Amino acid sequence: MRKMRVMTTRLLGLMTALLICLTAKLSACAEVIVTNQDTGYQVCIEDDAELLTEEERSELARQMLGITDYGNVMFKTIDENSGSTSGYATAFYRECFGSSSGTVFLIDMDNRNIWIRNDGRISQIVTDDYSDTVTDNCYSYASRGDYYGCAQKAFSQIEALLRGQRIAQPMKYICNAFMAVILSLLLTLGLVRLVSRKTVPGHGDLLRAVSHEFRLNDPLATYTGTTKEYDPPSSDSSDSGGSGGGSSGSGSGGGHSF
Repeated sequence: MRKMRVMTTRLLGLMTALLICLTAKLSACAEVIVTNQDTGYQVCIEDDAELLTEEERSELARQMLGITDYGNVMFKTIDENSGSTSGYATAFYRECFGSSSGTVFLIDMDNRNIWIRNDGRISQIVTDDYSDTVTDNCYSYASRGDYYGCAQKAFSQIEALLRGQRIAQPMKYICNAFMAVILSLLLTLGLVRLVSRKTVPGHGDLLRAVSHEFRLNDPLATYTGTTKEYDPPSSDSSDSGGSGGGSSGSGSGGGHSF
């Protein structure tokens, strides 16, 4: 009986240790985790810079859950970064999700940047241009210290894109309008110059108007000698090795300072 009790105690201890290890490994990637039971994708929040309250983290995780229909999703904040925000976001994504479908929204308090990094299926929908647009639309929240509003705005627009909906693109419209104005000015300037340009004689007209004459008198050629030149055959281009250009990187991303 005593032996059975000892074995039971040891078994419970082993199971407890295993559970602790699994929990520690899971928590190493995020503070709050919600798993979509249908897709297996996860919602992760790692707020190292402590920009959100516990209530805000829980609410944000609930709002991020819709993105797990398409891939993993993470909210990450940092207060120290010796490199670029884009480089950190790319490396961090690889560490957490590898090459699987997902998106990471990063707030870098050291460089005062926000950045979106996507891969897999999500990167095919949320392209570089859309990542820039999303951060353009939400960076002002971070500028005034509303980091929860910034993240909530970013994730809601990412989900809208994934579901085939449109999002506001004010910077795109402003750039298009600006380019239209510039093009209109250039066309107007070209038209004015075309109308006001004086008619000038062409090159043929000038040649016809000039009196010209060519004479060749007593041509003389003198033989001075013969030289030999060695012309080795050129190597066939098919023998040379192929170029070593690197393959294009996968994924998409974009950001904005605040």
